[in-house]
Amino acid sequence: QTHRWLFLMRADGRYENTWGFVGGKSEGAETPIQTLHREIAEEIGTNIPQVEKIIPIEKFTNNNFEYHSYVCVVDKEFIPVLNEEHKGYCWTEIDSWPKPLHPGVFSSLAIDVIKQKIATIVAVI
Repeated sequence: QTHRWLFLMRADGRYENTWGFVGGKSEGAETPIQTLHREIAEEIGTNIPQVEKIIPIEKFTNNNFEYHSYVCVVDKEFIPVLNEEHKGYCWTEIDSWPKPLHPGVFSSLAIDVIKQKIATIVAVI
């Protein structure tokens, strides 16, 4: 309804106090979508609105891992139940994100193709 995006503030580790999204590594033989659903449940709880759409945005690969990024569309904003990995959240316009961003999120949001995909999603939804 609001076209706003959920950002989470990291609570620990090397990127403490930076803003990012739900995310994490696959466990065992999980598919990227299975990982997405598990990470959503772990990091923001299970009492959230149903995910209406899952839209792939990016697949980043380096020597050590693959990172898949998705936009998950819900029909309304909600209050997430954060786990120990995060200490804050905010809903904001995509072009007014909180600072500082997690370096990986910052890099992704600076890529023209990703910016175009996000603009298209916002225009269509």
